[in-house]
Formats: sequence, structure tokens, C-alpha cells
Amino acid sequence: MIKTNHFLKRCKQRGFRKSDIELLKIFGTKRRKPGGVFEYLLTKKDKHKVIRMLKQIIQRLDRLEGKAVLINEDDNSLITIYPKR
Repeated sequence: MIKTNHFLKRCKQRGFRKSDIELLKIFGTKRRKPGGVFEYLLTKKDKHKVIRMLKQIIQRLDRLEGKAVLINEDDNSLITIYPKR
């Protein structure tokens, strides 16, 4: 992706990180704007949706701690899943 001088200057002025742009693109609401461009806006609704998803992922990680899966990557077959404690 090409970063314009204007973009780089505004990022520095406004304290945005490179990773912030990816988060806005992934989780934000995409809106068409005049001139054939798009805006990615992270709304309050978007933020709460992501927080709910992250909470669910944390619960699943807690449940899966100490578990393992055996995969044959040659043919992508799942062999077995088991507790490893």
C-alpha cells in the first residue's frame, strides 16, 4: 500500500501507529466517500463486537490449554486430538 506524504505527516502529528491502520481496516465499518475513496471508521458498535469476540477467544483458549492436535501436513488430515497434561 502506498503511503502519501500527507498520510505520514498526519500519522506522526496525531500519534497513529502503523498497526492502527490494519485494525481500522479489519474491524472498522467501510463507507464509500466522494472521489472514489473509502473510509474505515471504528464505531462504538464495532469496538464492542470486537471486545465480545476477544472475550470468547480468551474463554476458548482457557478451555484448550494443555490440549494438542495431531495433523499430517502432507495431506492436511486430522489424526487425533488429546489432552497433554
